[in-house]
Amino acid sequence: MKIRSLWKNSRNEFDVRILGISSILLIAFAISYAAPVAQQDRTTQTDFPATVCPAKLGDGATTAFLPKYGTSVRHVAKKSISFYRSRSSTENIVGSALLVDSNPGTTFALNSSSNGLGTVICESGNADQWFVGSSGGITSKAQLDIVNSGLSPALVDITPYSSKQMLPVVSVAVPANSDRAILVDAIVPGDDSVALHVVTRTGRVTSYLFDARKKGLKSLGSDFVNSQAIPSKHLVIPVILQSSSGKIASSIRFLVPGSIDANIKLTLNSGDGSFTPVGFDGLVVPHGKVLDLPLTSLTSSTPMSISVDSDQPLVSSALTQFAGNDFAWSAAVSPFTTVSLNFTGLNPKFVFTGTDIKVQVSWKSSTGKGYSARISGSDIAFWNPDRAGVKTISFVNLSKKSVYGGVIIRNTSGAKIGYLPLSAGASLEKSSLPLVDVRSLSR
Repeated sequence: MKIRSLWKNSRNEFDVRILGISSILLIAFAISYAAPVAQQDRTTQTDFPATVCPAKLGDGATTAFLPKYGTSVRHVAKKSISFYRSRSSTENIVGSALLVDSNPGTTFALNSSSNGLGTVICESGNADQWFVGSSGGITSKAQLDIVNSGLSPALVDITPYSSKQMLPVVSVAVPANSDRAILVDAIVPGDDSVALHVVTRTGRVTSYLFDARKKGLKSLGSDFVNSQAIPSKHLVIPVILQSSSGKIASSIRFLVPGSIDANIKLTLNSGDGSFTPVGFDGLVVPHGKVLDLPLTSLTSSTPMSISVDSDQPLVSSALTQFAGNDFAWSAAVSPFTTVSLNFTGLNPKFVFTGTDIKVQVSWKSSTGKGYSARISGSDIAFWNPDRAGVKTISFVNLSKKSVYGGVIIRNTSGAKIGYLPLSAGASLEKSSLPLVDVRSLSR
C-alpha cells in the first residue's frame, strides 16, 4: 500500500510539472506574438541629377542659359567643389566646364562668335553617347570635350567611324573634376565624314562635340553636334532648313553600326506637305561606315523635319550649310514629355513633328507677363512667340503619341544660326531607401 501511495503521489507531481512547463511555454509564445517587432518598409526618393555644360571651345563666347536666377552651379577643374548661386539666369563659361546642380529645368549652352553660332543641351552623366557629325579633314578644328565632373578618375572609350570603316578604339583617361579636349582630326585624320561612339567605362562623364572649320585665316563656321541615344530603327530629325536660292543647302549623314546593311525610307515633312525624295525609298546604307547624301532639288517655304525608317538600327544627323560660311547640325532626338527652358535675350522659333501634335505651352515674355497657348497639327507644326520675346518657357506633350521638337536660334543679324533639340537635359531618377522601425527597441 505504501508503494502504491508513493507511486500515485509522484505521478501527480509529474503531471503538475508538465502542466507548469506547458503554461510557461504558452505564456512565452503569447508574449512573443503580441510584442512589437522591428519592421522594414521602403520609401522612394526622387530627384534630378546634376547636369554639365561644356567648357569654352573655339574662339567664341560660351554662355549657359540656366533654368532660373539663383541656380546653384560650380566650375569643373577648379580646386573648390562648392556650389554657388548664379547672379542671373545666365552664366558665362570662360574656361572650364560648368556643373549645374539638381534642377527640373533644362540648361543649354550657346557658343557665339563672328565665326558661327552653336547650341547644345547640357546633360547629366551619360555612359553611352553617339555623335554623328563634324569632320577630320584639312579644314577641321573640331574637338571632343570629355568632362569628368565626378571626384574619381574616369576612363572613356572612343570608337571612331570614317567614310571607309570603323577605326580602332581610342581609350582616354580623364582625372577627377576635370575635362579633356581631343582633336577629331587626330583620331579620324583626313576624312570629312565622321561619327563617334563614346562609352564611359568608369566615372561620371558627359562628352560634347564642337565642330569648327577654318581655311587659312578664313572661318567656315562652327556648331555643336548634339549627342543622340542608342541606334534605332526609327529616327526623327526635328528641324532643318532648305532653300532653292542656293543660299541654304542641306545633307544627311547615316551610320549603321551593326554587321548588316540597312534598307531605309526617308520622309520629309514641311508646311507644303510630306513626301519622300527621289532615291530615298529603299535606299541601301552600307554598315560600318559613314555615308553623306545631299538633299538636293528640295524647295520649301517653311522649315522641315525628317523621319527615317530602317530595317536595321542606325544613327543620323542633318547638316545645313549657309552661304555666309556658317553651318548647323540637327541630330536625331527622342520624343519629349515636359521641357522647361530659359531663352532670356533670344528670339527662338519652334518646330514640332509627329502624327498627332498636341502641345501645351506656357511662357513669360521679357517684360515678365505670362502667356499660354495650345499647339496642334499633324506631321509638322510651327510656333513663334510674340514680339515681346521669351524669358522662360515650358512645353507639355498632351498627345498620346510621340511628339518631337526642335528650336531655331539666330543671332541678331540673322546671318548665323543654330539648331537646338527640344529635350530635357536630365530625367527624374528614383531610388529606394530602406526604412527600419526601431520603436521596438524602446519597448
